[in-house]
Amino acid sequence: MRLERLELVTHEPPSGRARAKDAELAAVARSFPTVAITCAIDAAGACAPAPDTVDAAVWCAEGFDFWTFDRQLDRLAAARAPLRVRAPVADAAAIVREVLTRAQRLAPRTNPASATAWFARVLDEHRAVHDVARPLVQADLDHALDTWQWALRLDPAASAQVQLASLCHDIERLVSEADRRVEHHAVDYQAFKDAHARAGARLAATLFARAGVPEPVARGAIELIARHERTGEDPAIRALNDADALSFFALNSPGYLAYFGPAQTRSKVAYTLARMSPEARELLAGLRLPQLVRQELLRLA
Repeated sequence: MRLERLELVTHEPPSGRARAKDAELAAVARSFPTVAITCAIDAAGACAPAPDTVDAAVWCAEGFDFWTFDRQLDRLAAARAPLRVRAPVADAAAIVREVLTRAQRLAPRTNPASATAWFARVLDEHRAVHDVARPLVQADLDHALDTWQWALRLDPAASAQVQLASLCHDIERLVSEADRRVEHHAVDYQAFKDAHARAGARLAATLFARAGVPEPVARGAIELIARHERTGEDPAIRALNDADALSFFALNSPGYLAYFGPAQTRSKVAYTLARMSPEARELLAGLRLPQLVRQELLRLA
């Protein structure tokens, strides 16, 4: 299932459409090449929003229900129906970018390394092992796909190994955290994360074998998964860490805050930020984040 179209309705007179704003929207469209973006103008602001419309004021409200929105996106993608966004001209490009960033798992891009029959089989096998009737498993599937897409946004030429590792880096959670999260109870957090990575590598190896991933590619991806909870100078590990971190902030942070509360979220923000490259950190300013997360990032900057 794929989200193929976004229909933007701006509700200011045409005279308010400056060329600079049109250029900003065009830049957003280039950033999401698998989604067709159309734009209409409701000059009088009188048209009632159509069903499945995301209104800018609601989207920006602190109490926005991200989980319900994500499930709405699933329904639209399954029906091949458009997502509609309604926003003032001045904010339209920023709102569309934020919305499509959250939806990017359903509008996946590929490159020559992932536009292969065996990578498609990996995606099928990966989805099949996720019991999405369990909310935490659904959240993990969303994060996996989103991390994969961040890897390609950060580097359109990302290797197959980095893409596979991005997709499967947290697959171990299907064993240890399918029904409740336990990481915050770990006495030694880094040791817990390292064990999670090693176990995930073993599970990913089995999945890759079923999907027929070429052995050298599988071996490289498995090694990355086994090491992904450690930072370092390895460009592939840095790419995986950046994609994982950006997915945490852009996709997971609202749910993390709701599940764990402010204190644990502040700790997670600090841990995740410390793992990011300066280049990835620059992208945080353009994400739709909960207020507490935004404030913590500003404090740590």
